[in-house]
Amino acid sequence: MKYTIYTLDDISIHNKKDDCWIIISNGVYDITEFLPIHPGGISIVMMVAGKDATDYFNELHRPEILKEIGNNYLIGFLDNESDITVKPNNLSRL
Repeated sequence: MKYTIYTLDDISIHNKKDDCWIIISNGVYDITEFLPIHPGGISIVMMVAGKDATDYFNELHRPEILKEIGNNYLIGFLDNESDITVKPNNLSRL
């Protein structure tokens, strides 16, 4: 399967129950069809819809779960440039 590279802006618009994408460890997952059967309910997933859910996912799931069912929902990967944040210059002046 050929995967697409997405930016954070691309992913952020998919934040609704009928169109839900999340990022887990730079993988982009379209979990729209999974929402109704998510064991923890829809509302917890909607908190991270269209965002990076890596920390939340890792806190609540076994690592193997991505291998077991994640590939069913994997649609692409986060553009490496998307996760770079610009930090202010912290140099102090004497």
